[in-house]
Amino acid sequence: MDLSNLVDESLLTEDIIDPRWETSRFFKLKLMKAKQAGSRYERIAANIMSNLGYTVEKPENTDHDRIINTIKYEIKGSMLTKGSDDKFSFLQIRPDQDYHSVLFMAIDFDTIKLYQLSKAEIQERIDSNIFKKQHGGNKGNSGTFCYNGTIANLAPHPITE
Repeated sequence: MDLSNLVDESLLTEDIIDPRWETSRFFKLKLMKAKQAGSRYERIAANIMSNLGYTVEKPENTDHDRIINTIKYEIKGSMLTKGSDDKFSFLQIRPDQDYHSVLFMAIDFDTIKLYQLSKAEIQERIDSNIFKKQHGGNKGNSGTFCYNGTIANLAPHPITE
């Protein structure tokens, strides 16, 4: 039995993404699935860093994404959160992995900005509950953390001004 005529039309036609992205040059990036976007974020960040004159090398293992000027970086990207003008979500932050710093790429409708935090600074933000446990709630112990909020509250160091 076909039940398609029982579906409220608004459930099929309402915006699934923030319509402000439709005129952005980053629109196709916004439409990518999470794993595909994550891989693309790594490539975009590496491309930017290389174009800024940094030496960018492939990782030694899967615990980091790139080696930039001899420093192991994990790369995390986020596009502006739907309905927000200043919030980003950075996921899958694992402080036990083999990297020195996390490079955060924040993408809004018109700009890309890069920031960084050292592993020690990541741990400080975990300890102060700025980064939350991502899996299993407060009682979970997956070793994976996330951040949802403003860049100002994250307080990372800009790569460039």
